[in-house]
Amino acid sequence: MKAVRRGGARWMGPVMVVVAGMAAGTAPAVADEIEIPEWRNAFVEQGVAGSVVVRRLGESRSYVSDLDHGTRGYVPASTFKIPHLLIALETGVVQDLHQEFPWDGQRRRIAVWNRDQSVQQAVAVSSVPVFQTIARSIGENRMSAWLRRLGYGNAEVSGGVDRFWLDGGLRVSPLQQVDFVERLLLGTLPASTRSQIAARDAVPGEQLACDVAIRGKTGWAHRPGDDGPDTGWWVGWVERPHDVWLFATVVEGYPERIREARREVTLNVLERAGILPGRGSSAGCAERVARVSTAALPAAAPE
Repeated sequence: MKAVRRGGARWMGPVMVVVAGMAAGTAPAVADEIEIPEWRNAFVEQGVAGSVVVRRLGESRSYVSDLDHGTRGYVPASTFKIPHLLIALETGVVQDLHQEFPWDGQRRRIAVWNRDQSVQQAVAVSSVPVFQTIARSIGENRMSAWLRRLGYGNAEVSGGVDRFWLDGGLRVSPLQQVDFVERLLLGTLPASTRSQIAARDAVPGEQLACDVAIRGKTGWAHRPGDDGPDTGWWVGWVERPHDVWLFATVVEGYPERIREARREVTLNVLERAGILPGRGSSAGCAERVARVSTAALPAAAPE
């Protein structure tokens, strides 16, 4: 595996998920980025551009398929539901994952959105209407303040309080996504432990092997009137017996490629890196990873 190092080398070693003595809101140490050009083949095979960032939880070194794309800001689309939920919990707009949001009666093209939903369900099916309702209740001022406090992307809320993460001014890079997820898993974001645990638990998951599980949030952005490529995301982490690996994948391509490509690129790279076993390794293990959510990943549609 050929690698191109960017920055000085510093290996920090694994840390426990609960880190005693770390101040709330403290970001991880500035990371080294190691570019792995051969991972770009996974994008070529799917007919898309983009980048994937991979990092072992608690270590400073990130592995990136394409550093230019890995540091570029993109509209986060529904991957923003992770910090969005955290902000909603901290502001009291959402009390817990079981809180119900009634359907407003407006029929939308994604059928699973046309019903009453709990917050947990709204995350699993990537319900834009539910989170638009939540965003309006939070309000632009509180939302802006919290984005700055969390250090999420460029913290920009232009384009409307219920649109800024879909086609407005908010931008976040794959490396920034990994940084945010790492702080969430370590519990070092400037938010309550209760809210951080709930935000983690809401992320949909699935079992990939008897002792390997993956949790991740997808996103899909299409700018109205723009004939250029759409943006697809998958952001999350892999749980293994002795470690956790973070990932953030962004793909740029046309709509017919987005749903499949964002997932296939991620799994392909994680397999190449030896983080995931080959496909089909979970046969006969359906009951053995109780910590993983049974919720299906979001439907194929811009989110």
